[in-house]
Amino acid sequence: MNEVGLLQALGQVSASQRAEIYRDFLRGHVSEMVCEVMAAEVTELCGLKHSPSPSDHYRAGSSPGCVLVEGER
Repeated sequence: MNEVGLLQALGQVSASQRAEIYRDFLRGHVSEMVCEVMAAEVTELCGLKHSPSPSDHYRAGSSPGCVLVEGER
């Protein structure tokens, strides 16, 4: 949901539903931000994909993981 959709939804629902909609909106943006920060950290430590840096760090593929936000994956 984009910001315009969020504002429209908040104007069309009851006060009790607004908090839930806003939490869902924030959860999506926090998840996106965490992924971007983690990707930036890997790039900083290991260099660009397919262009290894001379550091001691290297890419070793991927492995599953999760981040908990308000107790949810």
